[in-house]
Amino acid sequence: MSFFSQHTDQDLFHLIARGNEAAFAELFRRYDRRIFPFVLKMIRSESQAEEITQEIFIKIWRNREKLSGVDIPQSYIFTITSRHTLDHIKKRLNESRMLRRLSDSMPPSHNDPEETLLLKDKEALVQQAIGQLPPQQRAVYLLSRQQGLSYEEIGQQMNISPNTVKNHLVKALAALRSWLEEQDQLPALLIALCLFFNKK
Repeated sequence: MSFFSQHTDQDLFHLIARGNEAAFAELFRRYDRRIFPFVLKMIRSESQAEEITQEIFIKIWRNREKLSGVDIPQSYIFTITSRHTLDHIKKRLNESRMLRRLSDSMPPSHNDPEETLLLKDKEALVQQAIGQLPPQQRAVYLLSRQQGLSYEEIGQQMNISPNTVKNHLVKALAALRSWLEEQDQLPALLIALCLFFNKK
């Protein structure tokens, strides 16, 4: 049992506002499994819901100095959760619209061989990044991002637990983002599109 398990949420907020990491760990323990299904209902993607849940707690920690003035912690947490998830959805919709506009405005590829070659080079760079992942991370990434399988479906195929699948995917995404960001040829938006929309 945690030393802080008897503390109220408001007690934890006051402690976190002063930088108490153990109190933050207790808050995470209380709300992690409550926030995740809430986000999942809105996003309908386990891997994205997991990432958004982590981002929400990071946001709470980074703005911890405001917590001491919060009267109803649960309301505060779920308000942040709703807003952050909706912002994520809006961002994805805007990116989808941008891709459609870009696709509509682009001439046929056979009219611009240089552009076709550039796109192939970028795709090859992404494939190179994927190829550098450890075998299990690479397999999990491909099954998740290219085939759209859930943690459970991937776990059944690879004979590993859904939690192990999740851990492999989180590590794979972090490794891919880090590797691609080191390559000056790829802007941040293209990295995001390659990693999160790469389904064939």
